[in-house]
Amino acid sequence: MSAATCQGQAGTGASVSWASAEGGCTFNLADNITNTSTPIAVPTTTGTNFSWIKNLVIAVTVTGTTAITNRTVKMGSSPSTGLALFWKDVAVASYVQAASGNRPTASGSNGATPAGYTAMTTSAVQYDNTSHVTSASGPNGDMAVTVIGVDNTYVGGAGTAISLPNIVLSYDEA
Repeated sequence: MSAATCQGQAGTGASVSWASAEGGCTFNLADNITNTSTPIAVPTTTGTNFSWIKNLVIAVTVTGTTAITNRTVKMGSSPSTGLALFWKDVAVASYVQAASGNRPTASGSNGATPAGYTAMTTSAVQYDNTSHVTSASGPNGDMAVTVIGVDNTYVGGAGTAISLPNIVLSYDEA
């Protein structure tokens, strides 16, 4: 049995293009991995604003003779007060380009979870347990579609270098 080599990737564009996300993603109001010129506004009154979506996958970059199952998502550490990460499981075939029209609707409550999403924690949570062989390169299994919420209790200030927890995508291979 030959193990595959995998990479965390993010999808962007109208016709999806997958690129390494292992250097990090900038959560913003843009369809890209690292743009810093479209920040998320911190609400001036009670409420939560959300980023545009980030479509994340575990992608096979060097094929193998195994199969991947038990895809999980978690944060590597806890975020600052007023920041929260969220995820949902979406089939790769249902990819949609990040845009203002599929950004979760802002909430009038602090700490709100957007509809259809689950709050990300520091404990791994399974988002896809289907078995997919590693004999083909590219996305393996479903996407973990992610967003960040910023509420008005966030006191870190504006900027382009706000530190967020690492998003950890894990899997089993046999």
